[in-house]
Amino acid sequence: MSHVNNSSSSSSSSNNNNNNNNNNKQKKILSMALIDYQKAFDRVPHSWIIKSLELIGINNKVIAFTKKATTYWRTCMHLHTENELIETEDIKIQHGIFQGDSLSPLLFCICLIPLTEQLNRLNNTGYEEQITKTKISHLLYMDGLKLIAKSEEELRKQIQTVKNFSDDIHIDFGLEKCAKITFKKGKLIHSQNLVIDIN
Repeated sequence: MSHVNNSSSSSSSSNNNNNNNNNNKQKKILSMALIDYQKAFDRVPHSWIIKSLELIGINNKVIAFTKKATTYWRTCMHLHTENELIETEDIKIQHGIFQGDSLSPLLFCICLIPLTEQLNRLNNTGYEEQITKTKISHLLYMDGLKLIAKSEEELRKQIQTVKNFSDDIHIDFGLEKCAKITFKKGKLIHSQNLVIDIN
């Protein structure tokens, strides 16, 4: 008889836990922002590339090599007229990295590591992954950024952090490709283009 009561109590407790989990899921709000940087590869300053390498502790020889290599990044313009070819002097390239080589994508990713660290330092933002208990507040893939928040106010703080960082390194949002979406109880309740109205 005692065994039956224990089993019944265990089953009841399990049902209560399941009900609590379901209730928690129903109350959850998921707010996300999808951010695309405008011509990010063309605009990242060389000075920020070097600073980012220093911040994450890259070997000094690699930093010196990268700094030296960027001094050779130059271009010139040619104008063909009916009578002559006009050629400008070398123009030093101070912003942007190459597309199509193997080093530039790595350099760009390194330039965004400080942004990741700033977002990770925001208190109690994002969602905790259930298996590893890892807090996830954003996902980055090259020049695309997804912010993940538990409320629109929390999302606003994340967007403010991203905007401040982006302004500091002179990279703009491609607003026509940016958006905000909000889910409640698993259903989409709000979607709009991202409007930067933060002072």
